[in-house]
Parts: sequence; C-alpha cells; structure tokens
Amino acid sequence: MTQMADEIRTLIADLYDDPEDFLKRPHLWFGGRSPDELLATEAGQFALLKFLRGEDHVPPIETDRDFKPYTAASTGDLVDQAIARLEAQIEQLRTLKGAGPEIATVMERAQEVFGERGLSWLVRPNRVLQATPLDLMTQGKTDRVLQLLGQIEHGISA
Repeated sequence: MTQMADEIRTLIADLYDDPEDFLKRPHLWFGGRSPDELLATEAGQFALLKFLRGEDHVPPIETDRDFKPYTAASTGDLVDQAIARLEAQIEQLRTLKGAGPEIATVMERAQEVFGERGLSWLVRPNRVLQATPLDLMTQGKTDRVLQLLGQIEHGISA
C-alpha cells in the first residue's frame, strides 16, 4: 500500500465508526463508486484524500457519522408515530363537543383567520402561547387564544 493510501485509511478510521462499511459502500459523492474502488488508482486516492480533508466539502460531523438511511421499516415507524399524535389530537378535539360558547367562539375565529386550516392551527404547538391553542382552550384560557388570533389577523407580531 502507498503512503497516500495509508493516510486515507487512517483518516477514514478517525472519521467513521465503521471504516470498512464506509470503504465498501457506494457513495453519491464519488459518482456511486465505493472508496475501495477509488483506492485502486492514484487519481482516486487524490479525490478521496481531498474529500476526507474537507477540501471539497465539509467532512462529516459527529451526528452525520452514524446516519442510517431511511428505510421502509423506519418510515413505517414514523407513520405510526404521526398517526398516534393525530389520534391524540382528534381525541382532544372530541372533548370540545358540547363545550361552552367560549370554545365555539375561538373555533369560529380560528376558521375566520385561517380558513379551512383553522382547526388544525388549534392543535399545533404555538411558540407565542407556549402550548397548543387547544390546550389553553381546555384550561379555560380562551382569551389568550382569541388575543393571538386578533394579532395574527391584523398582522401584529406577537
């Protein structure tokens, strides 16, 4: 092995938790070729060295080193989490059935301000309110939600 190839292998070992996987796996950055393929030629070694030294790009940071591509299984998990979150929000909305006129007023105002997206706005976390509007409504704090809706409607930054 050449001195340059040794330096490349050392850099890979320092940068990646699984250096052998990095060497064998094709990478888009290298045109779909694996670093092992690049190590076979001097031009490939120069390209790898440039890549690993961060001369062409930013080298991987700590969180990127262990990145696992999304798979059908992980997508299924994400969908399940989203469904669970939506089901909880639907249940929260169901608790509003038959609620007092204050709740109806807020729901109508949300629809006036946001149109058909008004009800979905009520279940999303809001930085200004530091809660979902729906949480505040169920705590009897409809005035805070109405005030924010008024500010949004009139373009007043909150």
